[in-house]
Amino acid sequence: MDDELIGKRIAAHRKQRGMTQIALAHDATISLSLLRKVEQGDRDCSQSTLASVARALRVDTGVLTGQPYDTEEPQKDRIHKYIPELRRALNSWDLSIDLGHRPRPLSDLEADAKNVAHQLQLGRNRRLAEMLPPLLSEAFAMVHATDDERERDTLGRVLLAYAHAAHTVAHQTGYEDLAASVEDRIQWIASFTNDPAAKGFAAWMRTTSIMRDALYEPGLRLLDSVRAQIEPGGRENDAALLATGSLHLRSSLLAGRAGDLALAMDHVEEARQISTHLTTDTDNDWRHMAFGPSNVAIYRVASAVESGDGPRALALADETRLPDHMLTRLPTRVAHHNTDLARAYFWQGKHDKALQSLMVAKKAAPQQTRHHPAVRDVTNLLVRAHRRSNEPLARFRAWLGPDTEW
Repeated sequence: MDDELIGKRIAAHRKQRGMTQIALAHDATISLSLLRKVEQGDRDCSQSTLASVARALRVDTGVLTGQPYDTEEPQKDRIHKYIPELRRALNSWDLSIDLGHRPRPLSDLEADAKNVAHQLQLGRNRRLAEMLPPLLSEAFAMVHATDDERERDTLGRVLLAYAHAAHTVAHQTGYEDLAASVEDRIQWIASFTNDPAAKGFAAWMRTTSIMRDALYEPGLRLLDSVRAQIEPGGRENDAALLATGSLHLRSSLLAGRAGDLALAMDHVEEARQISTHLTTDTDNDWRHMAFGPSNVAIYRVASAVESGDGPRALALADETRLPDHMLTRLPTRVAHHNTDLARAYFWQGKHDKALQSLMVAKKAAPQQTRHHPAVRDVTNLLVRAHRRSNEPLARFRAWLGPDTEW
């Protein structure tokens, strides 16, 4: 179990490079005390620390997290068998491929896009990995077969829904190279749709790899620039409001990982003010970016967690009451929120509450939770910290292993 801790992998790679803890902390621009705690298994490794250390060690983050997980028999997670076909479909983006049949009506593709968005919101990554390859191949082929601007716009919106789901599957399953290639595809797709929020969505997605490589300041500048281009002049353009609010929340995440909690909270406050002008709690159609008062509240907590301020994160969490419909409409957001809470509780030595939060995340979105590096890291740290038997913790740790329950 110790060998599965991210901190242990960091120590091993540091020693292989002949680096001292002092040298690594300096090159990664993190404190020596934090690095020691992570390597010793007294603290989980945050995404910002992971990105900074990976850059200093000149390795991919997946080398340190061990992702993708469960790729070897006999405990292989079934999602991995769909990845090669998904990769092939995404690679056909600029190829004119004969479908071998008459193109389906655009209304059918739009219906598929809404179904894909629904599956994504429910966190059904394995189902998405299975269904996306033929859908992507078909839509790419149809884009290259038409010169009609309205048809290309519709296909662009459809492809944004497909690509969003493909990116989520790749990113959450640990195939970061594939996720980065999807980000490039999304930039291209956004160029031929008239959706005013498409450019904002493309920038939002682009920051996934930007954060993975710890490029927080350039990422913040990118989002500032794109937000300025789509910022609505009034309060009547819901699409622009949703995009702008979502970009503010994304900026809060980058600022939190950069250690600037004040800036992170400024962006959250901007998003909160925008959310008050919307009549819906979350954008739950297929425009891709969830946004509303509940998501803003989740990001307030996330920003504190990302900046390493456990007490503030828990204080904000005490003020946060998510509506019941979040669990049915956006369970992946509920799962991510509780994963953040588990980290904060662990930092404060509240191990029972940390485990309880992990179990809530599992119930809300099991496939997302099982592949999240922070979930595995915190779980392994909890097991390491418990000197006596803890049956619920043992069951949860076993669930993270072989794919036997869902």
